[in-house]
Amino acid sequence: MESTAGARKRQPVASASASATAYIPEELIRDILVRLPSRSVLRLRTVCKAWLRLASDPEFALEHHRRQPSLPLVSFLRDAGSKEVDAVDCCVEALDLRADDFRSVVRFTDSNEWCGRFLIHGSCDGLLLLSFDDRLYVCNPATHQWTRLPTPLYSSLFAGFYRHDPTGEYRALFYRGSWPGTDYYILVADSRKGRGIGLPSEKDVYKFKEQPGGPPALLRGSLHWPPQKQDGHLILVFNTVTEVFGVMFPPPVIREHMSLLEMENKLTMLSCGDDVTMVELWLLQDYENNKWVCKHQIELPAMKVSTFHFDEPWRVFFMSEEGVVLVTPQQKLLHYDMNGDLWESFRCDGRHLKITLYTLKESLIRHRFFEMQENADDGEDEPPPFFWGL
Repeated sequence: MESTAGARKRQPVASASASATAYIPEELIRDILVRLPSRSVLRLRTVCKAWLRLASDPEFALEHHRRQPSLPLVSFLRDAGSKEVDAVDCCVEALDLRADDFRSVVRFTDSNEWCGRFLIHGSCDGLLLLSFDDRLYVCNPATHQWTRLPTPLYSSLFAGFYRHDPTGEYRALFYRGSWPGTDYYILVADSRKGRGIGLPSEKDVYKFKEQPGGPPALLRGSLHWPPQKQDGHLILVFNTVTEVFGVMFPPPVIREHMSLLEMENKLTMLSCGDDVTMVELWLLQDYENNKWVCKHQIELPAMKVSTFHFDEPWRVFFMSEEGVVLVTPQQKLLHYDMNGDLWESFRCDGRHLKITLYTLKESLIRHRFFEMQENADDGEDEPPPFFWGL
């Protein structure tokens, strides 16, 4: 459609910086940016200097991290489209249940069909503890920063990943011997050497004879491992400040499968029987007095879960305030709401789909050990492949 107006003098187009700051209050811009995923914030801070200043403020990074949801991580393999016959893309994505959307976390091409050289070991404060070819890395998927950890001692088993508040260090806990181990030590993200912490001081932990069946939940400055039958259904607790072990009791109802997570700033237990038709969500309402409350009971359609096998604990199951997510043998993710109604269905475009044992809460917080790695010029470490395909 042609304009019928007469010719007008052409006006200069306002710059992005001028239009962004002239018409939108800075408080509103900050309130919008702080709610966005990390990738969007990193892209939008290039709009103008004012937005860059806002998004680079350490206080903004802290608030942004607090507002981010804890997203379950799903992994799968996909044909790489390479000339190599056995080349596959190893993919890890975060499922945002509020938006029914996925965020890419890790993607790289490997020549191993099962990508056995790559493992996720832990998640804390937006950082992931990953390994590749027996090398351990602390990585920030939001910023693609990484640093190496010292090599674990021979015959060591990983136990937990946490932040040590008195020092600000991010530490990986390992043990040797039968669980809970005869020898504990930690590896620190900005150090080349490990540090022993000796034997557990609480005698009760010697009741634990087997390695825990799932990852610990980090809450109130402590790691909490899910209970198991052979350990009397006790919850093993590790204080990340004093680095001392203890125990606590689970909810009054014991199920075949129990997993711990953090929800609403409370320790939460997800439990169900072998048939997975009734799922319960228990909240530790009173932490000091060990009082649990059953907040949700969700009945799921039996036909959808009848083929599940728990050969790998909780690799087919996740639950949060947004509902329940299941992975089916048909390589689908099913999202049920708290009423047990199917809300959304996602088909995977790859294979070997599974829900990992970890969640990710994105972070743009800067860490000194990443800056040290970037400034190092000794050529000692090759960068890991985790972000090459993103």
